[in-house]
Amino acid sequence: MKISKTLIAICLLFVAFGFAQNKLKGKVVDFKNKPVAKAKIYLDSIYSKVETNKEGDFEVQLPEKVSTINVVSDEYGLLSSPFNKETSMNFIFLETEKSKKIKKGSKISVVYSKSDQKYKVINTTNLDYANDKNIQIYNNIYDMIRGKIAGVSVSNTNQILIRGVNSVNSGLDPLLVVDGGIVTTLDYINPKDVKKISVLKGAEAAIYGSQGANGVIIVTTK
Repeated sequence: MKISKTLIAICLLFVAFGFAQNKLKGKVVDFKNKPVAKAKIYLDSIYSKVETNKEGDFEVQLPEKVSTINVVSDEYGLLSSPFNKETSMNFIFLETEKSKKIKKGSKISVVYSKSDQKYKVINTTNLDYANDKNIQIYNNIYDMIRGKIAGVSVSNTNQILIRGVNSVNSGLDPLLVVDGGIVTTLDYINPKDVKKISVLKGAEAAIYGSQGANGVIIVTTK
């Protein structure tokens, strides 16, 4: 019995040691060496739900396989660095790396663009209908989109066009995705069942490859 307890204790020590090695600490500063607070830490394309504190410090638990650490700041944009089993990594945003501020409240994600061979921040335009009290006024899902999003038009025949896309494909129809699956039409969807509609274009649609060349309409149902 004593031997068993000893073995268990040793195993627990190894497990604890393994977890300790999977933690990454770091600091994020700007070009004046001032802390960057509330910068989000992404492990590859996955948001870790960790943000830097007011001193710019962060500590994140890592899964087994991570190739890139991405830091996203509302003010400065994106920094990426390959991960090579370090226990500490610091990030510095240079003045030339400043980008447009990400609109407060917007949903941001980080995706890897195969065409550009680098990570990019995408800012998704969402229409939230989860608690829409006016849901009864929509005759169909196209009415829910029509006139609601800048750069997106819906014709009288319910054809959706996302302006500002550079497509090499024939046709102008965007890719339609409902609850994670690609579909050919949205005609069958009842407005009462719609929870959210998202629109992606350009770099934002890179996660769908060439299929998203004309933009992507993503519908999430209740």
